[in-house]
Amino acid sequence: MFTSIDSVYSWLFNQRKTKKRENLDRIKCAAKALNVDMPSYKIIHIAGTNGKGSTAIMIQKMLALTGKHIGLFISPYVISFNERIEINDRYISDAEIMHYANILYDYSLKYEEEYQDIIPFFELTLLMALLYFKDRSIDILVMEAGLGGLLDATNFLDTDLQIITNIGYDHMAQLGNTLEEISYHKLGIAKENKTLITACDKSLIPLFKEYLDKKNTKLIYVNPFIKNIELKEYTSFTFKDESYKVSLLGEYQAYNASIAIEAVKYMLPDFPKDFIDYALANIFWPGRMECISKNPKILIDGGHNIHAIKATVKTLSMLKGKAKIKVLFSALYDKDYKKMIEELNKIASFYYFTGLDDLRKTDPNEFVKYTYIPNKIYNSFSECLDMEIKNIQQDEILFITGSLHFISQVREKYFKK
Repeated sequence: MFTSIDSVYSWLFNQRKTKKRENLDRIKCAAKALNVDMPSYKIIHIAGTNGKGSTAIMIQKMLALTGKHIGLFISPYVISFNERIEINDRYISDAEIMHYANILYDYSLKYEEEYQDIIPFFELTLLMALLYFKDRSIDILVMEAGLGGLLDATNFLDTDLQIITNIGYDHMAQLGNTLEEISYHKLGIAKENKTLITACDKSLIPLFKEYLDKKNTKLIYVNPFIKNIELKEYTSFTFKDESYKVSLLGEYQAYNASIAIEAVKYMLPDFPKDFIDYALANIFWPGRMECISKNPKILIDGGHNIHAIKATVKTLSMLKGKAKIKVLFSALYDKDYKKMIEELNKIASFYYFTGLDDLRKTDPNEFVKYTYIPNKIYNSFSECLDMEIKNIQQDEILFITGSLHFISQVREKYFKK
């Protein structure tokens, strides 16, 4: 029996799948045994290469203003594991995590003995969330897919509305080498006779329509209705001729917010605009173009693939004015850091390349190969920040990026926010 949260995490994080998932039989079996396979609440399911978390939290914050109990399941987290499972503005507590971990530990031992198979970390986390949401009698669940869509563990549930934020190159070893192949995996969340909302690139719409027509799934494409995007201390835009402001910075946040608006109006057709305005103006989502210091100016963003970095570079180009951008960068070895750095070269005036605390880290000397921009190497990002923050000038911005994993460590170990 677990009596401390550290012992829970020690067990949970070490539950690794022994083979590639080829079907959803394991999660279906476990969910049925735990009686969470047929929830009574409605479910909004979100897949996509980037923007899933931002879109999910916008939808949840809007719907929570109605007084309903709105569950949120996301991954990964930035500050603490508790962020993964939330109802309205309350994260699952450590005590609740221990309670459900004890239930799952007992069941996982029985499952392993019977099927000679391990229930891995992500599936255990999902099962924990489903147990929690059932006990708390939520009304609607906003659920982010983990990887892909078709064979993602979240996809065993019968969902009421499906969302694909966008399609880009990431997790190609699992999902395919072309946008078309990746799209088919993401489109796997589509359900027959339901509705799917997307902000994917226009070039993919024919593929989406062909796939969804076979399922008699209605497609809602938000992009043609998004106009007049401006970045200041917030992101302003018009959607279907209505003006909105979202507190999250980034041109792409206008697309995420438009999906969220469309989603809440689909679920509740008479949803008030003032609820939307209030929720969007008060969104806090750590690690997504987040300003963690104004003097000196420091921005962090968990751009973890080339699609995200391109969007971030476009945003920084709109935001920076005459300021110079110094980039602090680190990434895990399985990321396409070559292309990420080549994209950042468009706005970087100087680089700090560093390591991070992970066995999968990349030697920062490797990053230098892909830039012509002046740079400096530190093995420790903490040392880099200690030494270099004081050197950031009024006409400079320090931009910290590379992955959510990296900026999570930066926030935890240096900024303590």
